[in-house]
Amino acid sequence: MATDTRILLAGLQDYRKSLEKHLTQLRSEYQQLENKWRAFNAVAEGDYADQFRGGWLRTEAQFKDYINQSEKIKVLLEERISGLIDLNRQEGGMT
Repeated sequence: MATDTRILLAGLQDYRKSLEKHLTQLRSEYQQLENKWRAFNAVAEGDYADQFRGGWLRTEAQFKDYINQSEKIKVLLEERISGLIDLNRQEGGMT
């Protein structure tokens, strides 16, 4: 069973690393987009600007929800990885 848990552990660690990279890149790109939005919002007027604001607010909420859900997945991964590391130590497996 130790071999199977080591394979699972390696897969979860790879997934965590990929998720962390994705979140870092997403936050960076979102920050750039948000900065552009703020610049636009500061000077935009009229019906089109009002409609765009509504769309932006929905987009912003979806970005934040996605990031929050991804953070929850990351916490769950950390718990599972920690559990598998402990299990492998108990069984004398490699981590």
